[in-house]
Amino acid sequence: MLRALSLSALALLLVTLAGPTGSLFNAAWADQPTPAPLPDVEGFPSQPIRLIVYTSPGGLIDVTARRFARIAQEVADHPFAVINRPGGGGIVAFEEALREPADGHRFLAVTRSNISKMVASGREDLIDRIDWHSYIMDNPHVLITNSTEGPTDWRELLAADDQQDQRWLGVDIGGVKHISGIKMADKAGIDMRWIPYGSGGEAVAALLGGLGTAYLGNPRDALSSDRLRVVVVAAEDRLRAFPDAPTFAELGISGLEDELIWRGFAFRKGVPDDIRAWYSALIRQVLHDPRWVSSWQHEAVNLRYRSSSDFQRIVDRDREEFRTHLARLDLLPVAEQPGGIHRFSAGSGLFGAIGTAAALVVGLALVLPRRTGRVRAGELALLVALSSSALILLLMSLALPSANPVDPIGASGVPRLWIAILLPLAAWQVWSCLRSADAPAPDLQTGRMLGAVGLFVAYLLLIPLLGYLLTSLLYMPALIWYLGYRRLVVIASLTAAWLLFSEFVFQRLLHVDLPRGFW
Repeated sequence: MLRALSLSALALLLVTLAGPTGSLFNAAWADQPTPAPLPDVEGFPSQPIRLIVYTSPGGLIDVTARRFARIAQEVADHPFAVINRPGGGGIVAFEEALREPADGHRFLAVTRSNISKMVASGREDLIDRIDWHSYIMDNPHVLITNSTEGPTDWRELLAADDQQDQRWLGVDIGGVKHISGIKMADKAGIDMRWIPYGSGGEAVAALLGGLGTAYLGNPRDALSSDRLRVVVVAAEDRLRAFPDAPTFAELGISGLEDELIWRGFAFRKGVPDDIRAWYSALIRQVLHDPRWVSSWQHEAVNLRYRSSSDFQRIVDRDREEFRTHLARLDLLPVAEQPGGIHRFSAGSGLFGAIGTAAALVVGLALVLPRRTGRVRAGELALLVALSSSALILLLMSLALPSANPVDPIGASGVPRLWIAILLPLAAWQVWSCLRSADAPAPDLQTGRMLGAVGLFVAYLLLIPLLGYLLTSLLYMPALIWYLGYRRLVVIASLTAAWLLFSEFVFQRLLHVDLPRGFW
């Protein structure tokens, strides 16, 4: 502890010497006195302290937590462990922290993204049950381009595609960066289309592959390749790490100085005041440690500390801002939307009509052949498989976002497209059954039906492992062969047609990411 305290002055010297490539360091922070030693709290800590991170290992918040834990363990002379609990944009991690006793042995690494996720998912109760303890850093959002295939500065970005249908890449629909992108595009008068990816790494890879006009992310994302260039910064001043990138204010666009992502620490409410004070002293000591300061020198991070009361005001402000913008985009949960009940009822009527039609198709498949005594086993198996798939996809679409002003297709559009294709095919199979004069043995009917269902189940199980395209390449020929077609030209043509349709219609036209598979 004494060693860390004695080196605090050196930390400020390192920041001063960092020069133009160093991290940003709040000038007010340098004027603060040396942090006080940790107070003695009877009986605390009595077990290893767990720092819960809401992402998988490797993300920026995970890196932040692990750097903090390494230094905090030395300062407190007590073991710290980083626990990753990904899922729901923080919901899984928050719920785990709230299930534990409020004894201070568990705390959360939090970011601004958590607020947008809780608002968008209707879990604002989690925001209210959390003690937002310490704000420790932030970094501005930046627009990054591929300098070899796209704009190299803001002027070229404005001229790209005559500002029509610019594709900005990022993470999530309705997240922090999405909202920032909308605000930037609105103020700049750019007709932007947001293309979400599962992670920043995937979005950067897509930008390098020429699949977008710009990527909205953190400054450190631009360091992953020498082809990436920061063209504009949402901050008051230029970043030392990217001195050639202007701010929006320099370009005559105001009101974007606070488009940033902050990071900090939080607990469940109810942690005793003496333990909260212990954490305040610990966090201040870590933030003054020269190892902590130097570790952020080249990542364009603004190191600053804000106490619980200031942090809570920032959270409340962000919460209201996200509610406003998500409501405008029709991305709030239905119960939160004005008039949402009426829209839900109307949608339910449409879904009910589709579901009723699918149920009638299944009923015809099971009842009519028995009454007429005429059915073909292959067609019956295909009918059952198609009708079941339509019903499954219908149920899936109920939980997916519909079209909105930002996403004109909506995640639910693809399942409903499938339903529109599958139901007519199933109806055609019913008509074929009614016209057929063949009457195969019952065991053949059962075998064909079970075989078709088995192939479909195997197809669904393999998609997460092998990816959509490779699994479809295996499944389509197997299904066609099973249905009795033996001409290799027909099998190859249908398979190739389906794969091309999936790639160009879903992936490129509708911008629906097809599963890539674990392997």
